Amino acid sequence: MTLIRPHRNRCYRPVLGLAAVACALVSQPAKVRADEERLATKPNAAAVKFFETRVRPVLVERCYNCHGPDTENEAGLRLDSLAEMLKGGRSGPAIKPGNPKQSLLILSVNHNGPVQMPPKTKLPQLEIAVLTKWVKMGAPWPNAKQPSRPNATSRGPVQFSEDQKSFWAFQPVVEPPLPRVRQADWPRSPLDHFVLVALEAKGLTPAPSAGKRTLIRRATIDLHGLPPTPKEIEAFLSDDFPDAFATVVDRLLASPRYGERWGRHWLDVVRYADSNGMDDNMAYVDAWRYRDYVISAFNKDKPYNRFVQEQLAGDLFPPADGDAPYEGLIATGFLMIGPKMLAEDDPVKQQMDIVDDQIDTVGRAFLGLTLGCGRCHDHKFDPFPTADYYALAGIFKSTLVMMSYRVDSKWNSRALGDAGLERRLSDLEQQVDALDRAIVLGNFVNREGERKKLQERLSAVTKEYATIPKAMAAEEDRPEDLQVFLRGNHLTRGELAPRGFPRILAGEKRPALGKKESGRRQLAEWMTRPDHPLIGRVMVNRIWKGHFGHGIVRTLDNFGRLGQRPDNQPLLDWLSSQFVKRGWSIKSLHRLIMRSSTYQMSTRHQARAAVINTQNRLLWRMNRRRMEAEVIRDSLLAVSGQIDFRMGGPVLNDKTFVILSAAALKDAALYRSDRRSVYLPVLRSGLYDVFQAFDFPDPAVVSGQRSSTTVAPQALFMMNGDLMSGSSKQLAARLLTRTGWDDEQRVRAGYDIVYGRPPTQLEIGDWLSFVAQYTAALDGRDVDPATQRLQTWQAVCRVLLSSNEFIYVE
Repeated sequence: MTLIRPHRNRCYRPVLGLAAVACALVSQPAKVRADEERLATKPNAAAVKFFETRVRPVLVERCYNCHGPDTENEAGLRLDSLAEMLKGGRSGPAIKPGNPKQSLLILSVNHNGPVQMPPKTKLPQLEIAVLTKWVKMGAPWPNAKQPSRPNATSRGPVQFSEDQKSFWAFQPVVEPPLPRVRQADWPRSPLDHFVLVALEAKGLTPAPSAGKRTLIRRATIDLHGLPPTPKEIEAFLSDDFPDAFATVVDRLLASPRYGERWGRHWLDVVRYADSNGMDDNMAYVDAWRYRDYVISAFNKDKPYNRFVQEQLAGDLFPPADGDAPYEGLIATGFLMIGPKMLAEDDPVKQQMDIVDDQIDTVGRAFLGLTLGCGRCHDHKFDPFPTADYYALAGIFKSTLVMMSYRVDSKWNSRALGDAGLERRLSDLEQQVDALDRAIVLGNFVNREGERKKLQERLSAVTKEYATIPKAMAAEEDRPEDLQVFLRGNHLTRGELAPRGFPRILAGEKRPALGKKESGRRQLAEWMTRPDHPLIGRVMVNRIWKGHFGHGIVRTLDNFGRLGQRPDNQPLLDWLSSQFVKRGWSIKSLHRLIMRSSTYQMSTRHQARAAVINTQNRLLWRMNRRRMEAEVIRDSLLAVSGQIDFRMGGPVLNDKTFVILSAAALKDAALYRSDRRSVYLPVLRSGLYDVFQAFDFPDPAVVSGQRSSTTVAPQALFMMNGDLMSGSSKQLAARLLTRTGWDDEQRVRAGYDIVYGRPPTQLEIGDWLSFVAQYTAALDGRDVDPATQRLQTWQAVCRVLLSSNEFIYVE
């Protein structure tokens, strides 16, 4: 739902006492933000006199030897006219009239800038004060030409080379015809033709099909992140119809467990977390709404193009049929949940760092491109010039994501209710902002009581703020185009870069973005065009990776020149074409992949194929994969009968604007839950130890492909970790509660629950011997028979659960 938000004043002067705070909270007068570039105006007589008697002598005596009219210097900078100062040198304009804090000249003479001038000795403080005052006055210069803002037409055409333009990732997706294959009886799906023809070209044959027990375990873990239950296995084994496996796939896709599993895949990609990380690791109390939005989107098979549009600009699109209230608004949490330097004392840098995170995430997540490289220089490998970076940056800088930009800043939220609730939230945000500013910037020497009252007032306001249903969400801000920041430094600026999209993909001829909009809506529409060369390919590749362990392009987040080339581009393009044709349906793509012979292959090794195609890039067999951290945890809870399938909801309800200390991050109570792992808090700078042990990705960056390590702490966890101990004990109790069973039946039941198969006679004999020996070893201890029995079978279950057969997927 699109809301027109009531006006909120986001700019306050420093508040130093209770009276000033009260005034700010009552009246909140509007303050129009001054133009970013305050241009010099025709000086009056007093300004002329000040310049000629105080400023010019300093420039002549101190600067002209190196930066005068008849000199040359490495910086290419002259200081003998206002025009030359505004033009600047290699590092950009020397002054910013009206703003000494962002003027390179003032930073340099203070020895606080990227260069220090004069280089050997600092100017006397009086002369620095004169130059600072002159810039603050607007840099009056007698008879100077009126400077103007950079021309919007300065962003001229870029001449991309033929090699750059012909790169495979920038070419339109063209659906290839199905290739002819010799082994015509092998393909179950059209995609099998593309796999088989590549194998036949190398003289290879695909592995035989996997057995039914292997298939249902593979499919259930792929789509649910949980092993199948004995009843589900038995039902599949007894179904002799040719479409039995298709029926299993449809059942799995229809379950809410599917969204929890595949929603977690997407949360990896969008660097989801429940805390900020970085300097002030503040709790993201409302981030869970975005998490639940993602899970719901996968469960109801929201078309992927709409899914992308909502995350970029859901507040600007009308709701789709069947959407829950405020769904699009919540989706913009995608732009909000990245890490932020909340204690940054440079407001422009703070905002641009947030914009940089957004651009980098959009590029990697949706386009598979490393756009963030353009902040400081033209991309070294891909045709992405710096001007294109700042064209995108203008879009996101014109988007409001923070209440303010300063030390102790807070992020933007939107109320999930009527206009009255939105107004109340806006009012509370203004109070929080004003009180924050008063506490942070106020002078409380000998006035500690006043500080305490302000903090008590802030606590009361925050408590009411926490009760309002809301989401971390973006909204439109004042639209503006940015100048290029030379070397990424916002203090040194170059040509104007009108808001727009990467020209290697969008071309030069595209309509200008409106002066009343940020451009997010247009960006979302352009990015999800059916003929876009990357949006479909990148998502198809992610889905393929979820089933095979690797993408067709193995660098999932980088389709550029430093990324790997597709192992089978015709296959990727055919699947991408089908994805769009089938209405951007992710579930349809799952069906297409999982019903294929390629997906249903076994992991059987072939010595000759392993020599010819060592990394199995041609897919002559299915890849064996280890469960991810969350799947291991959830599977342990499931087979031991402990798992809680309640869905959704908050995880840090009582921590609004709370900075998480080291002790808070290690609080075991945060993770004392039997719910699925997707509902546990993801805290930057303090990940859950089980997640850390099994390669959970860094939630501060896009992570399309997790690493998979084998290290000692993993073995130690499987041997005696708290989760393993509790799960093995519960599974043992589950086996012992069945009256009338003998030990052989318990062994059979344990194998059925944990591995989804019956044990062999040799395994049964070994386990019965183990039970007898373990029980005998406990006889000499002061342990009652019931406890002795439980400890014995807990040892059995610990071995079953810690085995490779349990934590690897065939």
